[in-house]
Amino acid sequence: MSKKIRTAVIGAGCIANSAHLPALDNLRTKGLAEIVAVADPRAEAAQETAARFDVPKWYSDPQKMLDEVPLDLVAVCTPNLSHKTWSIAALEAGAHVMCEKPMALTYRDAKEMFDTAARLKKILFPCQSRRWTWDMVFVKDVLDQGEIGTPYFADISFVRRYGIPTWGTFHMKNENGGGPFCDLGVHFLDSLLWMTGNPRVEAVSGKMFDHIAKLGQNLLLDIKESGAYLGTFTPRKYDHKEFDVEEASVGMLRLAGNFAVNFKFTWALNLPTHRSFILCGEKGGVNSEDFMLYKNTGHYQSEVKLKYFDNRPYSSKVFDGHWYMYEHVLDVMENKVERCVKPEETLNIVSAIEAFYRSANENREVATTELEGYTL
Repeated sequence: MSKKIRTAVIGAGCIANSAHLPALDNLRTKGLAEIVAVADPRAEAAQETAARFDVPKWYSDPQKMLDEVPLDLVAVCTPNLSHKTWSIAALEAGAHVMCEKPMALTYRDAKEMFDTAARLKKILFPCQSRRWTWDMVFVKDVLDQGEIGTPYFADISFVRRYGIPTWGTFHMKNENGGGPFCDLGVHFLDSLLWMTGNPRVEAVSGKMFDHIAKLGQNLLLDIKESGAYLGTFTPRKYDHKEFDVEEASVGMLRLAGNFAVNFKFTWALNLPTHRSFILCGEKGGVNSEDFMLYKNTGHYQSEVKLKYFDNRPYSSKVFDGHWYMYEHVLDVMENKVERCVKPEETLNIVSAIEAFYRSANENREVATTELEGYTL
């Protein structure tokens, strides 16, 4: 690179400290980037994060940081409902933006964010980091090699038995907008639509539940099961009485091309913790979690255990997807490659999110064409 890119982070919570800043620090170690500032409305979080990663400036006012510090790239790691506010503010300050998932919870907001980036000739990167994780890379490779044929059915789930995030505002609707569907589901849906050619989400039929989280202290919660694999950083005190999002989301999506998707995403459900990503076509089916390929060998049914080796450089890192993603972002900023996560793909995902919550609240299937401003 001709110069080190100047980066900053807005939001000094768990995902910033566990994923974004370690990935940016890797770029700094390679001489490709600087981390020049961090901002969080909680001054103690901003100050402790700056000290942890040797960042020279910290702010309790993100706008003041954007006004005072020239930046090339800003990572927005705030609660969901402020993604739009700070992404647009950073774009208007002259920076490219990496926005944590979900980028937005309504189609209209996502469209406005991309339109702003286009107007300012900046790039808005939705943080769909699981496209770079070994399990999604494996399934996409199986699909690309034609092993299962043309996919027409998927069954995807991420079930945490008692994995309720308890260190921030994930559980508060006025901060996060929703629960596991927009926390866990957004990654699995994005990966699925990306690897299958982004078939348009036509409709969603969903249900959501909130029974277990309200038991409060009667639950034995595991911080790692809730996604804080490296622990928490300056956590906000959790109160189960504030919980007002869904703890479990289930349902079905209808995609263009006669494609159906069953889904189940939970923070709390009385089932064993597990993940499943199954994709089926006319030639076979594949599951990312056990490397199984289901197809015929001659006129016999067969179940083939595939061996997969992730020999990429960051396979041992926690949140390794972010490490690969930020290297990709630098290549995009230098015009070396096209961006992997395209606006039309993210708009498709956001339409699924908005349709899911409307469906669950209205107790009916919701077509994406019903969404305000929908033009996909």
